[in-house]
Amino acid sequence: MASPAYSAIKSQKLPARNKSLILRAALREFAQEGFAGARTDAIAKAAGVNIALIFYYFKNKEQLYGEALDSNYAEWNIRMLAALESTDSPRQKIREYVNAHFDFVAESPFRSRLVLQEMMRKGRSPHILRLARKYIRKVHRELAKVVRQGAKTGDFKPLNPEHFVYSVVGMINFYFACAPALKAVSGHEPLGAASIALRKTEVMRFITQALFAK
Repeated sequence: MASPAYSAIKSQKLPARNKSLILRAALREFAQEGFAGARTDAIAKAAGVNIALIFYYFKNKEQLYGEALDSNYAEWNIRMLAALESTDSPRQKIREYVNAHFDFVAESPFRSRLVLQEMMRKGRSPHILRLARKYIRKVHRELAKVVRQGAKTGDFKPLNPEHFVYSVVGMINFYFACAPALKAVSGHEPLGAASIALRKTEVMRFITQALFAK
């Protein structure tokens, strides 16, 4: 039997913004606490909604987690493909992709922790194959295609396209996912504005010097 709070929610016309607030809060909670440690009451509090509203939109915690991942990868997919499918030269496409990927993670550093946690769930996750089919493979194929195009025109050194993709993704995500450890090692705040700006400059410098032919 439905609770009075749930029944009252079902009788209302709810704004779509409520769902996006829940998904945003869920992304942060799952990233910080992991799937097992994340609490729906904490997500409701962070989103500023009644906990019954979560179970109006999502039948259980696993579905909420899956849709939070979907919302993250859907936005990432759109922004990365916009950079890679432009009519620019291969060199400019690489610059735009690195900028777009770095900015996407830097805007919400917890995204990278969530991604790494999902990868580490391995066979226990029902989501990774779906996410790969819907969002990830297309971006990786397009990035590898740009690398091959640039090598063909002489703009790029003949690197292995697949491993170039892994290197770029790792170089960007590691910094943000491991920020607490980097702070302990370096003694300064990796997520400060100046540190992030410097990291972006160095990532771009490293990638272009490794890839671009003289």
